[in-house]
Amino acid sequence: MAVSSINNTSGSGSEQNGTGNSAADLSKSFMTLLVAQMQNQDPTNPMDNNQLTSQLAQFNMASGVEKLNTSMGAMYGLVGQLGSMSAASWVGRGVLIAGDPKASFGSGGIGITQEGVEPTESDKFSFALNGDADTVTVTLTDSEGNAYTAELKNVKSGVQEYSLDDLENFKPEPGPPKDREYTLTFEAKNAEGESPTATGLIQEQVQGVTMMPGGAMLHLKDHDPIEMGDVVVIQK
Repeated sequence: MAVSSINNTSGSGSEQNGTGNSAADLSKSFMTLLVAQMQNQDPTNPMDNNQLTSQLAQFNMASGVEKLNTSMGAMYGLVGQLGSMSAASWVGRGVLIAGDPKASFGSGGIGITQEGVEPTESDKFSFALNGDADTVTVTLTDSEGNAYTAELKNVKSGVQEYSLDDLENFKPEPGPPKDREYTLTFEAKNAEGESPTATGLIQEQVQGVTMMPGGAMLHLKDHDPIEMGDVVVIQK
């Protein structure tokens, strides 16, 4: 029969019809079966044209989706390469990333100590809010574990920078001693009873970039490598 002659092809199936996984391979198999069906159909009961058209449309759609996926994959790779090239320009610059900032009363600097990058003033600290807060409670903890709390009022969402002098309502009174460094943590509240997320930010410096298949990895001065998406602020 004609069907047998079609199936008895020389060589392996993978060589003749591909792996069968792609839309092109499926379409080729479909056309082979379609020819066999047309050659062996009952002349008194021919195949339904509407069904044939529907099957052809489905295979054309599968082929189009595969091509679209291929194009999107290539575009994604290009975007990743452009992002990695952009990250290379960050080398030597300061960045703010998630972490518990440190601050102390008085003059001096905290964070980056390298030429070309301005360190954060010792009494300054930064954090990021994902929503407006009526009150942000700041906890200051010294190296001995002594903790003090203070408040910031009416803080807007986004990245915020304050100094220790902006804090009010220190507890316990009279407040933390001025002769030591403190690690700061944050907790936000608003009038609706919600608790916006408050994330402390620390200053670091990008010293190198590694191009990885999934994107660029940034090597920092005093921190483990991070991904580009972990950077909250790129400083001048």
